[in-house]
Amino acid sequence: MAHQFTIEAKIQGISLADFTRLATDIKMHETVCQRIPAQNLEILESHLDGDIYTLKRAYNLDVKIPDMAKKMLKDAFRLHRTDVSNFANMTSTVKLGANLPIIASCERSVKGNDSEIELRLQWTVNVKVPLIGGMLEKHAEGEIRKFSGIEIDIIEDELRKQLVA
Repeated sequence: MAHQFTIEAKIQGISLADFTRLATDIKMHETVCQRIPAQNLEILESHLDGDIYTLKRAYNLDVKIPDMAKKMLKDAFRLHRTDVSNFANMTSTVKLGANLPIIASCERSVKGNDSEIELRLQWTVNVKVPLIGGMLEKHAEGEIRKFSGIEIDIIEDELRKQLVA
């Protein structure tokens, strides 16, 4: 059975109208990708078609995984991430794949008002490894939470930079 969890964050001082306007700049999305702590980033696709934006990338993250898992997985951890965003309704779907037996996906939404935006990420993680899959799913949640926090901080910084520019 898959492990599910939700991440919620607020960014004060950024209106939903400003976020909606700035989010349509695909260069900002690419800049956020380049600032995430990773190695060997490859942007495989960055394409805007009307209100639908697709960003596909691959990268190696420096994650801490249990020693037992390291032995079994031989430290191979290359992520393939696809984000498909709908700017009309401020939602997106994130899918993570890896050189591991993991399937992770997220339904992301952005809401807000004139003074803040609220981000909601609803994650589902499934690790298909007998006996230790549940342990690895909970560990994956910790890593996803950590990197989501880093990404949200980077997004906030980039938004603020764009607002003063």
